[in-house]
Amino acid sequence: MISSDLKTVIEGHAARNRELCKLIKSKGADLTVRRTIDLHFWADGELAANRLAKALRERGWPHVKLNSTDDDDVWNVEVQIEASVLEVVDPGLTEELARLAIDSQSEFDGWGTSI
Repeated sequence: MISSDLKTVIEGHAARNRELCKLIKSKGADLTVRRTIDLHFWADGELAANRLAKALRERGWPHVKLNSTDDDDVWNVEVQIEASVLEVVDPGLTEELARLAIDSQSEFDGWGTSI
């Protein structure tokens, strides 16, 4: 399940982020306004999910939720942060999130926000 090729992961997110920015702008939302952003991850099991949650909390994001799925070997990890869309699509943050995930046997699946 987990893609450990950092470059491929980052390139995939960059393409998706460009499209999300276009969509958000087309709806009249300001990409510079801070808002609640949900970051989504998949983890290879409970241990990996807890390891990732700890790393996210150490990053300064306390609002982390862990959810088991129907498959005991896959856990969903979500964290809410306050940031602008432009901050969350920054390539440096994307790389950091992808690295945190890979280091925790997890995968950064992207982000979402309400507009």
